[in-house]
Parts: sequence; structure tokens; C-alpha cells
Amino acid sequence: MKVAVLGAGAIGANIAHRLAVRGAEVVLIDGQAPAAGTSGASFSWLSSFPQLAWAEDPGRRALRLSVNARFDRLSEELGGDWLDWCGTLTVESAVPDFDAAVARSTEAGAQIEVLGTGDLARIEPQLRLPEGERVAFELRSGWVDAPAMIEQLIRVFRLTGGTLHLGQPVTALRREGGRVRGVTLADGRQVDADLVVNAAGASASHIAAMAELSIPMELVPGLMLYAGAGAPDLPRHVINGERWLLRPDRREGTAIHWRGEGLTALHGNNGADGPAMLADVARAVPGLRGLRPSRERIGIRAIPFGGPVIGALPWLSGYYSAVSHGGIGWGPIWADLAAREILDGEAVPELAGLRPDRFYMDVPGA
Repeated sequence: MKVAVLGAGAIGANIAHRLAVRGAEVVLIDGQAPAAGTSGASFSWLSSFPQLAWAEDPGRRALRLSVNARFDRLSEELGGDWLDWCGTLTVESAVPDFDAAVARSTEAGAQIEVLGTGDLARIEPQLRLPEGERVAFELRSGWVDAPAMIEQLIRVFRLTGGTLHLGQPVTALRREGGRVRGVTLADGRQVDADLVVNAAGASASHIAAMAELSIPMELVPGLMLYAGAGAPDLPRHVINGERWLLRPDRREGTAIHWRGEGLTALHGNNGADGPAMLADVARAVPGLRGLRPSRERIGIRAIPFGGPVIGALPWLSGYYSAVSHGGIGWGPIWADLAAREILDGEAVPELAGLRPDRFYMDVPGA
């Protein structure tokens, strides 16, 4: 089976790798470099708290607790230094109804220890909080060096026999009646395929429109700050602060997403002044005081209405959607499940609520 995967970000690279190691002939296509889009400008956080306290599709919720094990497997499979299970410290003021969120997440299977300021000073001495503020310490959480992961995925993908086409965006999906037969690139080349996988992230709705399909979604900008390269006293854990997220970064000291509010399932806020945002974070992280951002970058988060869009459409053969917010954390899961559907012909039950046909209505009387 020949498969063309569109998008060399976290989801596309994972799917291309998984299909290739399972014996498919795979071409991975991107108009830019791997990880040049949102995957390279992401906070790249692996966590279950407070996410397990949120309401979400039952199938996706059932899969959430399998994320860590799948990353462990992928790390062993690929090798390389791109995964860090450092743990996450979430301050009480970041989570509405903190105690209930801890209880719901713990009941669902998250490993969480609630710390007072005394214990916090021992575990993360580089974080300063008001006296009496509690912190949820999620042990099995951390972050991904997404560009390094994608580089390793593609390296193994090519060694497995996969083909990589970069720098030429897709300009058309080639259809014959009710079947997609491949794609046309900007330079005129045609890539034949038995199946085209749309994993193009923020460009996915544009790709879908080439086949007269619809993926309604929001494109939400997320601002990332980087600061502190070479500084000696920076946090060793992911920190979910009252108004921001911070994690270690191997190249630039820390990576920060300043959201201006507590963490919820909604994604919308960004600050407008990088130095002012960094100064706000530095109130709790003294090692950042007096520094300026070394870099600022915006990633465009693709958030389909109603959650991820994973699967085929019954009336169009040769086409498969794999579009999701949080693609770095969900990438290995979507890859495993997509491979089961594409190569084994299985209808994975956990994906029942994530199908693309939910965007279409039956015509009355038809």
C-alpha cells in the first residue's frame, strides 16, 4: 500500500513513521522544513492534570492516560535525547476549583502529590510562591523537544525506506470519481497514492477544500518566549503558574507560554509585550530577573470544532484526516490508531466521536 502523508509536523511524522515500520510504502510531504510550523513553536507539554478534570469526548478521555506509555515506547524505539519526564508543578491559583480538579484527576489515574511551600522549596528551589500557596506535583509528566523528536522520527522513517518531499507545497488532490488518487505539488510533480493522509495542521482545512471537503476549525495563535540560555538558577520542572507555563529548554534556558489567566480547556489569550511578560514570570522565578527574551515565536494552533478529526469519510475512498490540537502529545496515539485503521481495516472504537463525517448533515428525505 502506498500512502502520501501531508505535513511533517508531530502528527504527520509520527503517522509516516508508524505506517513505514509496519510495511507501507510512504511518502511524507511538506511545503516547508520538518517542524517549521506549530510543532516547532509549541510548549510541548505532556500532562494529565488538570486535563483529566475537564469534560471531553469519552474516547479521547479513555486514551489520555495511555500517552505516557506510548511515549516511553516511542523513545525506546527511536533512541535520541528528546523526552524529559521531569514532572510538573501546578500552582493552586492556576486551576479553578483546585481540590475538586485534583480529586477528579487522581480518581481517573493521574499521580499527583499536593505540596505546601515547605516541600516545594526542597523539590524546586528556583520557584518562589506566596506563603500558603499549594502546588500539585504530577510526577509522570514532562515535556518533549519536538524538533528533536521529529528529526529522529524522520531519520528512522527514511532508514525504513520512507521517501521525503520538502519545499514544494501540495496544490491539488487528484480525484477520480469517489476516490483520491494522489496529490500534485507546486513544481508540477504528481505523487500517486492509494491513500492520502491530511495531517497538515493549520493548513488542513485548505487541503480538505481541495477535495471539496470541510474541516471547520479555529486557528489560534500561541506566543512562545525563550530566555535564560546559560543562566545557572533556572527551574528543573515544568511549572504551570497562575498566568503562564514554563519548562526547561536545552538550547535557550526556558520556554514560556504566557496566557494571562488560569489554565482551562479554552485557548485564546496572548500577551503583547515580551519583556513585560517575562518580568511577570520572573516574580516567581528569580533566575529570570533582569533578562530579556532571547526569542519570541508564534505557533498557529489548529483547533477543530468539537475536538480532533481522525478518520476516513464513507463516501470518499483514499483520503484520511488526522488533525488535532495538542499534536505533539497526541501524535504517537493518533499514529498507532490510524495505522490500525489504514493497514488492518479496523474501526477503532475510541475514535467514534472524532470522525470527520460529524461536519455533514443528512439531507431530509434523501
